[in-house]
Amino acid sequence: MERLQTAFAYFVSLLLAWFSRHSPQDIAFMVGSLVAVGTLIINLVSAIVNWHYRRKTLALLVAQGMSREAANEYTR
Repeated sequence: MERLQTAFAYFVSLLLAWFSRHSPQDIAFMVGSLVAVGTLIINLVSAIVNWHYRRKTLALLVAQGMSREAANEYTR
């Protein structure tokens, strides 16, 4: 238990030393950049998932006998 507390204390001290090195403006920039990158990643993953399931829906509709043109309009 003491080993875990010591590791946590060192981590907190390093984190506080890092925060004291930067101005609030620097920290706000870093947080904003991380949020922007996170939003980009979420949007890219969402686009890939949507593309995948749109293709699966198109294949299913074509397999059920719907014309490819009609199925294409349905999945748009």
